[in-house]
Amino acid sequence: MHNDDFASAAMVRLLVRAMAAQGLALPPGLPAPAALAGSHVPLDCKRSVVHAVLAQGGPALLLQLARQVHLLRDDPVYRALMGAGDVPALLARWQRLERYVHSAHQVSVRAQGPHSLHLQHHAHTGTDGTPQPPESLAVLGVLLGTCEALGVTGLTVHLGGSDSPALPLAAGAHQAAGLATAIAQGHASHWALHWQPANAAAVSEPSQQPNPQATLCDALPWPPPAHQIARRVLHDPAGEHPVDELAQSLGQARRTLQRHLATHGLSCRAIATEARTRTAAKWLLGTPHGIAEIGFACGFADQPHFTREFARQMGMTPARYRQAFAAA
Repeated sequence: MHNDDFASAAMVRLLVRAMAAQGLALPPGLPAPAALAGSHVPLDCKRSVVHAVLAQGGPALLLQLARQVHLLRDDPVYRALMGAGDVPALLARWQRLERYVHSAHQVSVRAQGPHSLHLQHHAHTGTDGTPQPPESLAVLGVLLGTCEALGVTGLTVHLGGSDSPALPLAAGAHQAAGLATAIAQGHASHWALHWQPANAAAVSEPSQQPNPQATLCDALPWPPPAHQIARRVLHDPAGEHPVDELAQSLGQARRTLQRHLATHGLSCRAIATEARTRTAAKWLLGTPHGIAEIGFACGFADQPHFTREFARQMGMTPARYRQAFAAA
């Protein structure tokens, strides 16, 4: 990992909160909580937290703490990941997060089945530095914890591939032994995930999740279909929301919806951008979260895309907007 990887910054916050909840000793010289609220933390800071966890409980404790993703429920990154409807969608969002920050490490799919994924955590093509086993376990912990928070059932993980024994998800001596074996064999960065098919009636749509941003576009003079699209985007701004999917949710043909919006000078893309920009503006003024995290969680492709679209809508960059109005 390089020190501009804001996924790691969110992970540091998660580990620090989990350590505090269990009364564990934090590493000396840790930045103040306000400093950890941003998008970037120094690489040494990240490693000092991981090493502090390892010193007090080994890899099993690290995996356990990284799974406690509910401790990040106020973070934009958490909300973005929780908008996923299933395990493949969650992985796609995680991979987009890695691309957003040009992470030195990435999670790649080596094989995929109807209800399984064989993954590898490795150095990004063209970069040096294989992830250390604890770094891979921390990423695995976050993915497992998010799967559990999404209500995925029958989840199992095999370190080293499906032919390896399943790792017990419950903390204990067997899990500790399994992790020690996987690390010794160099398998900590190879994971095979298996889960049970979802019960369609039990799947939680992003639109069912509480979201205080859901009314941000209600006052705009738009026709009803535009407001319905905006609400769908506002409930899950990190989602892709393709036009066909939006049209289907409204019970309309794609071309019919596009023609109707065009008569009002609108498009699905323009509505989504407006909704995402308004969500970003609210987070910029109401939270201390890093600008990069906010841009990712609002569904922008990368930092330049976020800056460009936000400036086009608001007349200034996200940084200048926060500086100008946060204290107002």
